[in-house]
Amino acid sequence: MRKFFILLLVSLFSLASPVHAEVDFSNKTITWVVPFKEGGGTSRFARFIQPFLTKYLPGNPDIQIMHIPGGGAIKGSNYFQKNAKSDGTFIFGCSTSVIVNVATGNPLVEYNLSEYKPVLLLPQNTHWFTRSDLANGPHDLSKLQERDLMLYALKTPASADLFHIWVFDKLGLKGAKPIPGLSSSGGYQAFLRGEIHISSHGAANYVKKVKPEIEKGKVVDLMTLGIIGADGVVSRNPLAPDAPTFPEMYEKMNGKKLQGDDLEAFYSIGAAWSQASKSMLLPENTPDEIVKAYTDAAEKMINDPEFKEKATKALGPFPLIVGEEAGAIVKKAAIFSDTTKEQLNAVLKKNSFTYRVQ
Repeated sequence: MRKFFILLLVSLFSLASPVHAEVDFSNKTITWVVPFKEGGGTSRFARFIQPFLTKYLPGNPDIQIMHIPGGGAIKGSNYFQKNAKSDGTFIFGCSTSVIVNVATGNPLVEYNLSEYKPVLLLPQNTHWFTRSDLANGPHDLSKLQERDLMLYALKTPASADLFHIWVFDKLGLKGAKPIPGLSSSGGYQAFLRGEIHISSHGAANYVKKVKPEIEKGKVVDLMTLGIIGADGVVSRNPLAPDAPTFPEMYEKMNGKKLQGDDLEAFYSIGAAWSQASKSMLLPENTPDEIVKAYTDAAEKMINDPEFKEKATKALGPFPLIVGEEAGAIVKKAAIFSDTTKEQLNAVLKKNSFTYRVQ
């Protein structure tokens, strides 16, 4: 009788407790949706991660990268929302542009970014620079501040370039005027031709394109956005350790520390443009065991000696963030406070743009 009751209790417990099937992607193909054209930063991030993820996911599945550019990343992002299965066979390549579309209330957005499951995040950083003849040496804005006209590139006011308008306004560069319709690469070429006065790049292009010009003496560093830690402390970019961060430059130009609404806006901007620059997400409703299989694979990947050896050159010197911490950053980046929206709309109005953050 006692044996009977023990067996009965075991059976009841088994029924009450969900048993997760072992995750196995053997003979499966995983689609990694990148909402940009091939060859861009998010594409390069996916290409680099791809073989290592195959190596460490259970069953070593084939991973195919699908590029769906258009609409400022909205076309591919909406495609993922509508077509991705939650069985682990779809990955989303997220970036600053994808997040900004949500944070600024773009009405064309149909994707539920805040519900996606985070796997891996790659922070990046923005570098600003100018021609040597427009500055009294590195990290100097005095000549640009004196100019009645200081031109810089702006893809559109609704794009991720929006934060440049805010940055230059907060630094008191009254002559700063954006030139819409220029992409990052197009803007840099215009800068080299002398058509605009200040330009910027992310980590990879800064190393590849800008540093050689600095070494030739043609270009000087101005500042970086800065690396924002989990504790809110802003540190200098290791790729340009002598360059001040935006908060440092703000204090230099304004005679006071970044604080209040300006500091809040900076943290929101920093989360979207720096901390959550590139990330890998799974669809909403992905089962926990599949999410864990991915995060476990990501942990093994970032500790792989070959990965470590190649990652700094391919991705920059910034440590990758895995799992829940990555998710918290993405969600924070996708929600601008009312005061931050007011600040962004104020500078949009000041620059005669009709577009407004919602």
